[in-house]
Amino acid sequence: MQPNDVVIIATGMPVGPLQTGEQDGPVGAATLARALVLGLKANPVILTDPTNVEIISAAVRSAGLFVYPLEPSLEHPTAACVMPFPIDPAEATTAGAGLIERLRPKALITIERAGANEHGEYHAALGRSLTQWCAKVDILFEQAREAGILTIGVGDGGNELGCGLIRDAVFEAAPNGRRCQCPCGGSVVPSFIPDVLIIAAISNWGTYGVEACLAALTGRAEVLHDREIDLRVHIACAAAGAHNDGPLLLDPGTDAVAAPYHGHILDLMALMVENGADLGGLYRRDKWPWLDR
Repeated sequence: MQPNDVVIIATGMPVGPLQTGEQDGPVGAATLARALVLGLKANPVILTDPTNVEIISAAVRSAGLFVYPLEPSLEHPTAACVMPFPIDPAEATTAGAGLIERLRPKALITIERAGANEHGEYHAALGRSLTQWCAKVDILFEQAREAGILTIGVGDGGNELGCGLIRDAVFEAAPNGRRCQCPCGGSVVPSFIPDVLIIAAISNWGTYGVEACLAALTGRAEVLHDREIDLRVHIACAAAGAHNDGPLLLDPGTDAVAAPYHGHILDLMALMVENGADLGGLYRRDKWPWLDR
């Protein structure tokens, strides 16, 4: 990465013609965009479904970044662009090729996004079809892989784009992983194989881990967002219409875990960034001077 290089982030899990997606994905995309700006001076471009643009824009602003159209965002040091990506496959193919040609991204990251299975169908974790509402961003990821651009998937349930890397494990572990609940009768696992897969109990936590690594590598603790920012982003995301998956309520939280608890994960990661591998300070005698006697 060099200053002003573009990183494309794809997120959002559409669940119907009117209802927007969940907070898992948009919250992590917003805070990761912030980390990329602070740590690497990158230009984040976030792609999503047309129904999810508003919630992701709210999340990005609450993470501290301006949300601008594409061209102005590339010129602003603390801005990101949030764009709808086409649902129609032919339009997605054209749009994807245009983005790669125009932006020359250094990496593509997908967070909690459905992808096409072996029959070209998109599914929720338990196998319900999402195909008609999903932006076809996996077409862009295929184009990026063919162009030699780094592709990264972040997921938690096996139906997310990138989980093709662990297809057999999803079959064994996930309910309906091998056979969906829609007429296609296929798996819920997207066919796309990324360069890197990050699996976490909650997808947002996977992005928090990436932030923590960037903070450690750059030696700048502020690259990892803190619990106050995380709570603010969750609240804004919920207020804009993103639900807390599980109870299906517009309360701040992710995967039925209330927003304040996610702060504990961030606290532990910040401790890791501060101390490195030596979390307990066992090998840092200078940290405990009263022991030197």
